[in-house]
This record gives sequence, structure tokens and C-alpha cells, in this order.
Amino acid sequence: MKKILYTLSLSLTFLVLLSSCAKFNDQFEGLDDMTKISNVVTYNYILADADYSTISKSALAIAANAADSAKAKSIATNKYFSKTLAVGNYAPLLLNTKYKFADENSVTMLTYNIFADYDTTTIASANKYTLLMDDYNAMGTATGQPGKYDNFDAGISPTFFIPIWLKINNPYAKSGDVKLIRYAFYAGTTTQQKIVFVFDGTNWSKFATTTKTVAKFKFKSGAWTFIDSDILVGLQTNIGSNLGEFTAINVVGEQVWAWSPYNYMQMTGYVSGSYFDNEDWLVSPSMNFTERTNPFLSFDHVGRYFGDATGQNSKMKIAISVWVSTKSDGKTIVPSEWTQLVLPESAYPTGANWTLIPSGKLSLSAYKGQANVRIAFKYLSSATDGAAGTWEVKNAYVFEE
Repeated sequence: MKKILYTLSLSLTFLVLLSSCAKFNDQFEGLDDMTKISNVVTYNYILADADYSTISKSALAIAANAADSAKAKSIATNKYFSKTLAVGNYAPLLLNTKYKFADENSVTMLTYNIFADYDTTTIASANKYTLLMDDYNAMGTATGQPGKYDNFDAGISPTFFIPIWLKINNPYAKSGDVKLIRYAFYAGTTTQQKIVFVFDGTNWSKFATTTKTVAKFKFKSGAWTFIDSDILVGLQTNIGSNLGEFTAINVVGEQVWAWSPYNYMQMTGYVSGSYFDNEDWLVSPSMNFTERTNPFLSFDHVGRYFGDATGQNSKMKIAISVWVSTKSDGKTIVPSEWTQLVLPESAYPTGANWTLIPSGKLSLSAYKGQANVRIAFKYLSSATDGAAGTWEVKNAYVFEE
């Protein structure tokens, strides 16, 4: 009997101790998570020339075919990305090794070179040419030369052979002359491709202008992922008639937004000495702000002849405005879908000269988390009060702080 009581007593004591320990441990629930080292950071990194080579080698290692290999090699050669060579597809190859110990939701703001395409609509038909068999043969018919199979490929570079051919066939070319050349390119199958070449007074070379822009990457599930809320580009090109990524929407009047040969978007209701009624919008593409935290807009602009007295710009402030929408389809204007963005006094032109005025940083943080954000430049003019001024806009960007 004593043994049974003793055993029962020990069992009860053990149960009490277990219960006490459980209650004691409850006090420290989540402590392990609290004591984990956190490395949630924001990196700001500018790609150096060596980084493009590193990305190129990594891309070559996983290339599935000749076309992939050609793209990978071009990254090291050109040291830029483009619409067809998306930074979001290739930059993680570098970031996943450079910042591999970051915690979830860390961010990298990556500055890189992006290629700006030539606006081929501005090239006269006479300066657009498709290579013929005789042209390939003229560039050489031996192995490793275009005439062997009448095409180019990953080992036969069009940017090497075509400039030589152009120089021979255009002996009277002048500096600044432009040619668009279409050619056959073999990478498993044969496709027609094109390159714009520009003459500098001595040699022909592939047109290439690059600008620096920024892309956002977030560390998710152990890897760096491109955040598809692209930084808006448009109105910054210096080549020909180009709306960039924007769409001109005409509501009233016959005049429309147009690209000026002086490198800016222009809208005016004044034509050949007459004033006209107009309402015209210049609308950006849709931007995804679901991963943005502090986006802002900046642009340069100037306006004159809106009917203001000398040194005044009150009428101009009514005629020119900037708007934001999260509902617009970018094709038609429904006024209820747009909210006017308040510009500070310093962001308005004086109306007294043609000096471009920077808008400064105009916060768009009120729209963070939205998946369909558009900005628009709205222009008004009147045929009756002489307020058909001219508005010029360029360098419109949306960035994240």
C-alpha cells in the first residue's frame, strides 16, 4: 500500500512540474522569433561594367538555345538592357549572389543602362533597306562571312559587316545620315531583324543611346524578384517624333499633343494667327504601385501666351494641369476618374520666357498599393479670350524615393 501511495505521489509531483514548466515557457512564446537577427535592408546599387560581364556569364551558363546565348553575350558587349532584353530577367543572376543573405522583403534599387530605341517612323523610306543576296555576297562568301549562307548569326555579327558595306555603298554620306537595314539572322530558324546605323562623318555605327534608369527588386522566398511597377519613362527621348510611352487623347478641338523637333512634347491652340478651343490630355501608361512605398513624379515644362498680363500666370494655371487616376483605361477620358495633382507655386512657369521649369518632386504616395495608376497632362485653350497658349513638357518620370 505504501509503495502505491509513494508512486502516485511522485507521479502527481511530476505532473505539477510539467504544468509549471509549460506555464513558464508560455511567457517566452515568440522569443525565438524576436531574437532572430534581422537583415531587412534597402540596397542602392549601380551596375558597373564588370557586372554586365558577370550577368552575361551567368546567363550563358543557363542558356537553352542559340538565341538565349546571343542575348547573354550581348549583355557583356553592349553593357545595357532594353525592352527585349529585360533587366528583370537578368539582374537577379547578379543580385542572388551579391546580396544572398538578405532577409525577406529586403529591397534593392538597381541603377542600370537602358537602350533607347530609335524612332524608325522618322526615317524616310528611301533610307530603309533590306539586304539582298548580292549584298551578303559582297560582304564575303567564305566561312564566317555573311555571303556563305546569306544571313548573320551569333558568330557573324551584323554590326561588324554592315557598317563596312554601308561605307562602300554610300561614298557621299554626310555626318548625321541614318540608314535602317533589315537583314536575315539565323538562330535555329531564320528571322528578319533590323538595325539603325548612323554616319559620324567617318564611319557608320549602330545607333545606340543609353540612359540610366532604376528598377526595384525585392527579396522573396530566398531569391531576388523584379517588382513589376516599372519606373515610368517617356518624353525624354531626343529622337524624332515620339510620344514615348504616353497616349495623346483629344477631347475638344482639332489640335493635338505632338513631339517637337526641339525635343519636347508640345500642345497649343494657336495656329496660323488664330485661337482655337481645345481640351487635350497626354496620358501615361498604367503603373503598378502595389510594391511602391514612396513614388513621386517629376517633369520639366514651360508655358507662354495664355492671356495673362505681364508678370502674371493665373490663366496659365487654369489652362495647364496634372492629374492622377486609378480607374482610367488610358484610352478615353472620364472626368470623374481623375484627381488633380496640386502643384506648388514654384512648379509653374512664369509665362514670361521659354525657360524650362522643374516641377520638383510631386508625391504620389497617396496612390501606393494601387495597381492601375496613370498620370496625365491636361491642356485647355479658348478661341474667345486669346488664351490659347503653348505648353511644352519633357523629362517626365516617376521614381521611388
